[in-house]
Amino acid sequence: MPSLVSVLTLLLAAAIPPARPPARPAESPGTASSSYPSAEALGHYAQARLAEEQREDVDALAEYYRVLASDPRSLSASRGVSKLAARQGEAARSLEFADRALAVDPGDAASLWLKGSALFNLGRGAEALETLGQATRADTSQGDYWLTLARVAEHLDRIPIVARAYRRLVALDEDDAEAWFQLAAAEARLAHYGAADSALGRAIELNPARPGQLFLRGWIRESTGRRGEAITLYLRHLELHPDDQVTRARLVEVLERERRYREAYDEARRVTRARPGDLDALETEADLAFKLDLAREGAAALDRMRQARPDDPATVSRAMSVLSRNGRGREALALAETWARARASDYRGEMLIAQAYAADHSTDSALAHAARAVEAAPDSLAPRILLGHLYQDGKRYGDAERVWVETVRRYPEIGGVGLDLAYCREQRGDLDGAERAAREVLKHHPDDPTALNFLGYLFADHDRNLGEAEQLVTRALDQEPDNGAFLDSLGWVYYRLGRLAEARLRLERAAELTGDPVVHEHLGDVYKDLKLFELARDQYNRSLARDSTNSRVRTKLSEIR
Repeated sequence: MPSLVSVLTLLLAAAIPPARPPARPAESPGTASSSYPSAEALGHYAQARLAEEQREDVDALAEYYRVLASDPRSLSASRGVSKLAARQGEAARSLEFADRALAVDPGDAASLWLKGSALFNLGRGAEALETLGQATRADTSQGDYWLTLARVAEHLDRIPIVARAYRRLVALDEDDAEAWFQLAAAEARLAHYGAADSALGRAIELNPARPGQLFLRGWIRESTGRRGEAITLYLRHLELHPDDQVTRARLVEVLERERRYREAYDEARRVTRARPGDLDALETEADLAFKLDLAREGAAALDRMRQARPDDPATVSRAMSVLSRNGRGREALALAETWARARASDYRGEMLIAQAYAADHSTDSALAHAARAVEAAPDSLAPRILLGHLYQDGKRYGDAERVWVETVRRYPEIGGVGLDLAYCREQRGDLDGAERAAREVLKHHPDDPTALNFLGYLFADHDRNLGEAEQLVTRALDQEPDNGAFLDSLGWVYYRLGRLAEARLRLERAAELTGDPVVHEHLGDVYKDLKLFELARDQYNRSLARDSTNSRVRTKLSEIR
């Protein structure tokens, strides 16, 4: 199933034009050059502006060039060429003349905006975002600058910046319905559901017929636990947009979570009829069919999956997963064995059989077939990863460590394997060995955010090297500022340092983003130390709701009752 964020992105994409400057950029009063070396140059500038206003771009460019021939440092003429080049889709030339203007006045907001727009259209998104930020700081009153910043940030998935830009846009024009709608969408993606609902209400007040508002209201309702209302809103949206299979797939997931399996199945079949090659949709249809004891229909959906990609073991693996989670482990094993017999020399058959046994909790058989896959393809990475994870999932960390050591020796550049080795060593109590393994990954990949976060969290969780831990996790967050796991790590570092207010801020955000039981436990610990016992109880209960086996959290909860 697509995630909420991806659904919203797809739904709204058609309503968001590309991140180019508007055809007629705003002027910044007082920035155009007011003195020219001759009356002739001034006349050429006047003619350029007149031609530009009349959309006679070729004549306007010719006049601007005549101004620059007389005055190469003319800010207004360089900026004029940059604007016209942007309007004609010539990003490289727009950038060249924006830079010429900035050489004259490095703080000119309009030139910074033009440069940022050109950089983005040249595929240099990170530079564009920085430059557009400078433009909005240089002149906070220009809505065009904020709108371009929002669109570039949206493209780069920098949602906090998107939200900040639209907040400024609605402050500049409180009747801008589209800005209110986009603000609502950004706030929802940040899990600020109260703010999202408020912004959406204003957007609907200004434009009740805006496409997408029913879906967005449904998303907000779903995300705040009001799934029945969300279902109603999604259905109303689909009455207006019956071909919107992205929203229909979202509806299927919510119906399934509400255990309304028959309705979910009927909607899922509508999706697969519209998108017969969509493996995600077919998998969902099969899963729901088995839940309804429609074995023949479920098998037929899995057959369509495999027919779409008959030689792809990943597709077979997905079909096996559907069978296994619906209590059909023997059928999953038979499927794996059939694929393997037809391709006797392909080591991936042994891997499929291993996966089938693992799903059926036949660990020894799974390990035996995974080991055969390694023997059949000793130079392949995938069988070794499967074997290592099978040992790891069975808590046989010593055996897993041996697999990871050999795999790291063969593939030192694969960072994920090194982190698996570090994890196993941590589980065995070898913290120094875990640190060495993580640092080895960072030697090969010094800016890898996952490795930075792993080592930082390792230190925080074991209350050591906390200064370095803060630096490591901060570097990870610089790259992924909305990563809930990274925010949890930083919050846990601050907790260990006794900086409870900062810990609370990060962990509250992490809990919103992840819903992870460990994050709720961490936040509960912060509340407990702040003597906010009611809030602490709530977080411990949330943790237990997601992991009822955690005796440590249960003990913490009992201590504050």
